[in-house]
Amino acid sequence: MMKMKKLGALGLAVIMAASLAGCGASTDTAETGAAAETAQAQTEAADAAETEAAAEEAAAQTEDGEAVTLEWYYRGNGIQKDTEMVEEAFNELLKTYPGMENVSVNFNCYTGDEYSNAVILAQSADKQIDILNTVGLDFAEEVEKGTYLPLNDMLAENETLVSTLPDWLWDLGSIGGNIYIVPNYQRAANLMYLTTPKAYLDQYGDKEKMETVFQDPDSTVEDIAAVLEEYCQAVQAGEGATKYMPPLATMYYSQYGFMDNFDKINGEFIAFNKDNKVVNQYLYDEVKEAYRISGEWYEKGYIHPDIMTISASDFQAGNMMNEVSYIFCINNQAGDEEKVSEYYSQSYGFDTYAIPIKTNYYITNTWSAGGNGVTAKCEHPDKALRLIELMTTEEGKDLYNLMVYGIEGVHYEKIDDTHITTLEYDGTQGGVDTSYAGIKWIIGNTFNAYLNQGCVDGDNELALEINNAEDNEISNLMGFNASVESISTQLEQISAVSQEYASSLYNGALGSGWEDQYNAYVEKLENAGLNEVLTELQSQVDEFLAGQTE
Repeated sequence: MMKMKKLGALGLAVIMAASLAGCGASTDTAETGAAAETAQAQTEAADAAETEAAAEEAAAQTEDGEAVTLEWYYRGNGIQKDTEMVEEAFNELLKTYPGMENVSVNFNCYTGDEYSNAVILAQSADKQIDILNTVGLDFAEEVEKGTYLPLNDMLAENETLVSTLPDWLWDLGSIGGNIYIVPNYQRAANLMYLTTPKAYLDQYGDKEKMETVFQDPDSTVEDIAAVLEEYCQAVQAGEGATKYMPPLATMYYSQYGFMDNFDKINGEFIAFNKDNKVVNQYLYDEVKEAYRISGEWYEKGYIHPDIMTISASDFQAGNMMNEVSYIFCINNQAGDEEKVSEYYSQSYGFDTYAIPIKTNYYITNTWSAGGNGVTAKCEHPDKALRLIELMTTEEGKDLYNLMVYGIEGVHYEKIDDTHITTLEYDGTQGGVDTSYAGIKWIIGNTFNAYLNQGCVDGDNELALEINNAEDNEISNLMGFNASVESISTQLEQISAVSQEYASSLYNGALGSGWEDQYNAYVEKLENAGLNEVLTELQSQVDEFLAGQTE
């Protein structure tokens, strides 16, 4: 970028000299002499600019050879007003780290809507991509395409980087025994909490009974539904008929609720950790029972009559004390009941209870934070991995925070070595509307991030405690990634059918007529290739597990 500016100055000097040389000749000797002096001055300026550019180019050379530019593609807030400023500061600081004296990085940052397509276009045009972030991409598909370079050999010589992350996390960056990405590091698991206004539960509910039923692994869908229905009846009797519940099935088809611990296999196909049986998340026995109960709730008036058109966000969280609202919502958070209740009380503006639905954390086989990998076409893989190392280890903390928060005095003010105040946002993360903000969980190791005013002291310690706890339940499908090329057509057809049928079932809007819709849905899924997909995915899961025991 600097070189282009210098060449621009050189070009301007040459143009000015040429324009002077093109003027009509004067018979006045003084004017001719003046013009010659001016032309000479411009030529000298051009020579000086050229010399300065050459000196700058020479300065970019090091004992390691010619200057290296790495192209880093990642999802984030896109190119913002101050991205170039931060990139220049980043590259200046980068050169102070051993082995990176001749390296600079270009930030190829795209928003979530843009990222996948931008990567596809860049790959199609054979553009230089040296480091590729997986957030927003299909990691397994990219590995199948040969996008990433296996890192095993280089990591074998980098104990600092390897020891920074737990063993199970390296499994999540691996496929077929090869490590392809350095996973970004954050809290590995959350608990689910039923969060409700304290005023409602104190007056109308039985908190101890709820906790007992929710946390009993033997509780059935009917057991949980009965406790929730009892609570809703009491609230409606005291506060009015416009106090509703979320549909029960929404708490069973997704991870946000009462489901047993499960792993994502592909799309809407999951496997419960208790038996590793692959199922469609919309069709297994418990969710079918939740469809039935949701239909009953709808007809009893426990579910909003316009459930298919309303936005749940208008009725839950900080809106739960409104005249028309939900009486509870399901949140994913971490920490004991007292801590999480206090957190949501402050967030919502009224006192809450956050009742844990389970008592232990589950680390799944998927990693939403993704990671950064070195591409197979990268000409300087050692430099690319060194950069990723700096984004992950304590050594690169200053560099990492520069990329996350921007420049001190411009984008934030530093309070101490740990705490800062961001100047354009008060939450934990700035958005696209800021002049600059990186997304810390996409860039690298969040445990090296400064704490701004949106963060809570102790959160990092809690997260590390969760990540390293010996009593966590950890998926036995760590490192599993489904190969779906042979069933891609069926998966697309199944997804289209689910988009047509599933929402009216899990929202309860069909009332007692839910079963006819369910049967028609199953028939269409089977015609779309449901059984072929289940057979293929189960075969891959079984093969993976067999390999783990060998």
